[in-house]
Amino acid sequence: MDKSLPGSKGPGIPEGYLAVPISRADETAPLRLCVLVRQTPDAAAGHFVILRDLHDAVVYLGCIVDASGRAREWIELWVQNVEGLESSLPAYRETFSNHSLDARWSGQAEAFRELNGDAFIETGWEAAHPLPSYLDLSSSRPVHPGGADAADRWELCCDDALLRAAGLPAYSTSLVRYLYQPAAAAQSRFIPVVSGAPQSSAITPLATAMADLEHHLPFNPQGGLMMALSFAPLSLEDYVDLLGGKPWAGVEHGKKRLAFDGVYNSLTDSSQVENGAGHIFLGLHGRTGRFLESYHLKLQLLLEVFRSVRTHVENQQLPFLNLSAESFRVGLKPVGTGLPFLWTAQCGLVRPSQAFTLPVETSDFKYFMRAGAGGTSIYLPEGLTAATHGSASVRLRKMLPPEQGRTILEGTLVSQEHLSVSPHDLLWIRLPLRSGRLDLYGHVYASEALAQGEVRFRTVPQRLNDAAVAALKEAEGVAFARSPFEVVPLLSSPCDLYSLAVLAVRTLLVDDKTTLAVSLDELLSLARQVAAEHKPGVALAQRIHAIFERDRRYMDSLGPHRLNRRGLTPEEAFGFVPPELWYDTLGVLVRLFPGAGPDSVCRDFGDVPSLALETVFNQPLEEIEKLLVRSRSLILIDWNFNREIHAAIKDCLDRTRF
Repeated sequence: MDKSLPGSKGPGIPEGYLAVPISRADETAPLRLCVLVRQTPDAAAGHFVILRDLHDAVVYLGCIVDASGRAREWIELWVQNVEGLESSLPAYRETFSNHSLDARWSGQAEAFRELNGDAFIETGWEAAHPLPSYLDLSSSRPVHPGGADAADRWELCCDDALLRAAGLPAYSTSLVRYLYQPAAAAQSRFIPVVSGAPQSSAITPLATAMADLEHHLPFNPQGGLMMALSFAPLSLEDYVDLLGGKPWAGVEHGKKRLAFDGVYNSLTDSSQVENGAGHIFLGLHGRTGRFLESYHLKLQLLLEVFRSVRTHVENQQLPFLNLSAESFRVGLKPVGTGLPFLWTAQCGLVRPSQAFTLPVETSDFKYFMRAGAGGTSIYLPEGLTAATHGSASVRLRKMLPPEQGRTILEGTLVSQEHLSVSPHDLLWIRLPLRSGRLDLYGHVYASEALAQGEVRFRTVPQRLNDAAVAALKEAEGVAFARSPFEVVPLLSSPCDLYSLAVLAVRTLLVDDKTTLAVSLDELLSLARQVAAEHKPGVALAQRIHAIFERDRRYMDSLGPHRLNRRGLTPEEAFGFVPPELWYDTLGVLVRLFPGAGPDSVCRDFGDVPSLALETVFNQPLEEIEKLLVRSRSLILIDWNFNREIHAAIKDCLDRTRF
């Protein structure tokens, strides 16, 4: 290694890649925070190994490098990027700002710190903006735009007064960003770093100002906030498939696969995983032991997933609304912990909530929306991925008795569009009253038959001033034509419960002979069947058992043989897993789907206390813990013979418990 260069090609760095420091301050440090860069860009993936592209951030693969150039630890580098965020929130852009996004980022960093402090790497950039940075691959150095003198460098301008004086939007109340030179103060020029940013005579175009950086890689050109977390190489699906008998191929970057040292070296060979240091059972209990062990470890994985989601929702009082298999990654520890390495697996959240609180300023009512809500996902409930909006005629029927001094209205909305609205959805209507425009929030209800295109609504209790109340009283019976409205689907923690149900299906019921879509459809069919056959006093597992006995297709599609890829028949798999345990397992999955029937944890997607969103996960956690205890007893049935194994498991669980 050339010690004159801060970039590293030292031990542990994949062939063809460089570890480049992300800040000039790191150049002389004994430990350097680096981003991994491919020297020759991949035709599709480019230079960087991008782990995730989020609505307000890009997550890069990086590492901590020591003075010898060795990669000591692999990390995720999160870089805030607000480019395009405004277009993903078209109906609510005035609600969001740089100030609120920065506060959210700092809060998210604190949530990650609390959730898994061992994986959180403090940088100071979680709340303080770093200098904008580019990477010079010819010298393997970071470059901060501006002169050589620190006083001449460009920084993100957060000074509202300075921006307003230059005829530009304030930082704190807008979603646009500009760089400036603090040393120049009021004489500074401004560089827009977000497309569509308003212009003024004080603007210098980005292409002009950064002409000398044309051939450099932009890493954090906006000077966005950052954070760093330890990197877990295995995706959740990688780990689930590994437990099922499929080898791991490494982290994909374009046409290349990145390998990692340590225990990960052994994961590319399935026979080595099964017969090496991955499992407890290698001898007499071989196939039976490994099958039960895989089932137990999958339950342990689900328990960690549910715990981490519940903790995060409780701390933030925000749902996720974007949970999927990509929301989690799994890391393994060296075998020296006293347990086979598959038992050291630790699952962690890696994708933050995509939910924003929709402020209803005149009410205590609380709703949530998704940023970038376009598109569909198998992990999201049908019909909850997009809002309905348009203009309609609104008739105010009457003003109802107030509740604690708050106004409630009843009215009718007439639209040319077909409205498929749940009573739990939030209806927003804007009325042009003589006292000014007024935003009303409420719910649609169907207590009587109405004409085609009409729906009845009732507003939530809102605090309105006297002028607005008087104007509404005058408007009783009046029709307001072409009033803008929007129906915001109910999005809260029961949606996350649905997502976790799909994730549980992926974990327990998908093998190489079926797909997630097929397994999910089969389980939802089973849920509808057991709901139709619901009888008080008859346990859910009993009804599932009866359906399996009566209908062979459920045995084939949802039997325990789906736990691995070893080609077992359902009957053979039931020889390993007691039928009553498997039917209870399927019962837990059925109960996770909101509104699937009387057995569901949540009656519908609105069945959650508004100030305790995490409570929807309490019952599933208890049920999974019970399954875990039962599966553990199958593995360690002879407590005297397995005292040493039991002690090792207890010691590991005590040290890794959240």
